[in-house]
Amino acid sequence: MNRSLARFFAVTAVLGVAAGTLGALPGHSAPRRIDVVIDGHMGHYSPRNISVQKGDTVHVTLRAMDTAHGFKVQGHDNIDITAMPGMPAEASFVVDWDGGLEWFCTFNCGPQHGSMSGMIVSAERR
Repeated sequence: MNRSLARFFAVTAVLGVAAGTLGALPGHSAPRRIDVVIDGHMGHYSPRNISVQKGDTVHVTLRAMDTAHGFKVQGHDNIDITAMPGMPAEASFVVDWDGGLEWFCTFNCGPQHGSMSGMIVSAERR
C-alpha cells in the first residue's frame, strides 16, 4: 500500500472515531426516543403535556377509551391519527421545534370535544 493511501485510511479512522464521540461530550445529550401512551376519555386526554427536547423522536400510541378520538399536532399535517375503542393508533415524529405546540382531537367525539387538547413542550437540546 502506498503512503498516500495509508495516510488516507489513518485520517479517515481518526475522523470516524472523533465524529462518533461528539454526542457523548459533556453537556451534549443525544436525541432520544420518547414513547408516550395517550388515553382519550370523556373529554380529556391523559397525559395532557409531553416534555421533550428538540431532535427527539416521539412515538405516540393513542388509545380511545370511550369513543373515537384524534391526535393532530398544530402546524404538522403529517401528524394526524384517529383511534377507535379497542383499536389504538400510532404515530412517530421528530421534534423539529423549540417551545410548545398544541395537539388536539380531530374527531368530533362529543360535547366536550373542544376541551380535548394538550401540549408538546420542546426545550433546546443541552
